[in-house]
Amino acid sequence: MVPEKLVTADCHITPPLSIVNELPEQYREYFPRLEKDENGKDVYKLGHIVSLSMMTGAGTDSDIQADATGAEGNVVSEAHISLDAAEQLADLERDGVYGAVLIGRIADMPNGIPADADIAYCKVANDWLADHWGPYLDRVAPGIHLPFKDVAASVAELERAAGMGLRPALLPDGIFERPYYMQEWEPLWEAADSLRIPITMHVGGLRQPLVGPGLMAYPGRQDIGWYVQSCGMGETLGWMTYSGAFERYPNLHVICTEGYAGWLAFAMQFYDHHFSQSRLHQLGIDDLMGPAKIDVHPSYYLKRQTHATFMWDPLAIRNRDLTGLDCLMWGNDYPHHEGSFPFSADWISKQFDGVPAGEVDQICRGNAAEIFGIKV
Repeated sequence: MVPEKLVTADCHITPPLSIVNELPEQYREYFPRLEKDENGKDVYKLGHIVSLSMMTGAGTDSDIQADATGAEGNVVSEAHISLDAAEQLADLERDGVYGAVLIGRIADMPNGIPADADIAYCKVANDWLADHWGPYLDRVAPGIHLPFKDVAASVAELERAAGMGLRPALLPDGIFERPYYMQEWEPLWEAADSLRIPITMHVGGLRQPLVGPGLMAYPGRQDIGWYVQSCGMGETLGWMTYSGAFERYPNLHVICTEGYAGWLAFAMQFYDHHFSQSRLHQLGIDDLMGPAKIDVHPSYYLKRQTHATFMWDPLAIRNRDLTGLDCLMWGNDYPHHEGSFPFSADWISKQFDGVPAGEVDQICRGNAAEIFGIKV
């Protein structure tokens, strides 16, 4: 049975391109925007951002139907993207969705963007989200844009945006040059823990280097790349578990978004086995970074403080006796082509066939409502 009021933990409603006009002129060139050509037509400018959502949809003036559609890029024909919040909620309701986590930029690679320009953009984006969605914060959780190249600035913006009712914080699922086990991230984990702000890490971040064979075209690149990124989220959770971040900050929750969840049971099994049984550990041969900064099995933290979202993952559902229910969340990925909108009820019915109604409700509504503060 499909819950009457679904809560999607993965919904993409992005600030419009026009907010770039609010930035100081010297910063505008760095960000995706619309500019008028010599004929007065809107032309999409990528700026210095490489974003998967932008690359799959926008690109020419004929692709841009409206300011909001151009910002999102990847939009199915059934969706009615709008700059009116009530209209957006009505569109989600056509899919049975009552509450939603709103995710803005997800896989952006800010090449060459000065830190002060990104700080300014994040402030403008968060102000727009707070103003636009302010009347509906009981139903939606607008994600906080963070200038993550500057941790101190990210902490300041997290505190400011949380004061406006925004949540969760948005980070890449992995950063190749600055992994999350590094000490420099500690102030951000401390702030998120203190503020009770969860952190959403959407698949498609900066785990891989920007040069090399990984960027070459090859058969199946899109599917293979998504698979690698999804399973790579287990690496991210390993960073934060073994470094002791979850031990030090028990109120810190990390949500791995749109990376499926079938890998989660294996990650728990693998980490627990090697943590307690590895002969290398028993011999005292530790990693270069030193021994793990935890005293209990990694799965304890993974079950307590991490979550993975999926649109279609029968394997994750079958493995729920191994992972527990608390770490599983459903999302419809509105309005992207790879998502379940507007057919979510069918997708849920098929993959949850035979699952007790209470468990379906917890995964498709209750967990997200509790973690993100959505009242249903």
